Amino acid sequence: MKKILVPIDGSKASRKAAEQAISIAKQFGSEVKLVTVVNLPSEEKYAFFGVNVQNAFYANRKEMLKELITQESKMLKSIINTLDYADIKLDKIVLEGVAYEQILNLSKEENFDLIVMGRRGFSHIERFFIGSVTQRVISDAHCPVLVVNE
Repeated sequence: MKKILVPIDGSKASRKAAEQAISIAKQFGSEVKLVTVVNLPSEEKYAFFGVNVQNAFYANRKEMLKELITQESKMLKSIINTLDYADIKLDKIVLEGVAYEQILNLSKEENFDLIVMGRRGFSHIERFFIGSVTQRVISDAHCPVLVVNE
């Protein structure tokens, strides 16, 4: 096992997943990559309620995206500062898009051997209505997925 991917969303579960991935990496001499994904809400969300934000949305999209990437980078750095990753290669990346799609694409493109990710513990009803990034990754990943509960 050479490469481990860890999706991070700032939750307690994703922090625990990062710790678990580091532990595994130390045992196998693996490298670890932390990934977080930013996704701007679409204007369709607001149009459903009769609010037209298209012009404002597109005018400020670059600034909003830049700020989100900055904040997510800070979050990743903060988490990295709490990890004991001596003697392993640790990298991070911030991507834009739909979280599960970006995680799956990255894992396949960079040929990761394992994905370690957290699960927040939504109820069955909450997962039904809002979906679950973890569930989508488990269903479609090309490699094993280790799920760490909150």
